[in-house]
Amino acid sequence: MEKDEVQEIKDMSPQEKDLIHRLYRLLGARWDMIAGRLPNRTAKEVEKYWKMKEIEDFEKNKIYKPTCIRLGPSFKFSMNN
Repeated sequence: MEKDEVQEIKDMSPQEKDLIHRLYRLLGARWDMIAGRLPNRTAKEVEKYWKMKEIEDFEKNKIYKPTCIRLGPSFKFSMNN
């Protein structure tokens, strides 16, 4: 992502962010309709903001699951080295 694109996302005001979240819940991914409610915002800007927010939320809430393997009957577990 280019530096200008990241700057556009950071320039969203808290009111714009709140409105985008509420309208997304109401309308879904209709970026043109959502952007129509925001002055001086294009559908592309709103969609980029939403995609970046989803990625950030996913990374923040990522659950790391341990990989489980089934051990064969010949495996001996011992606490002694």
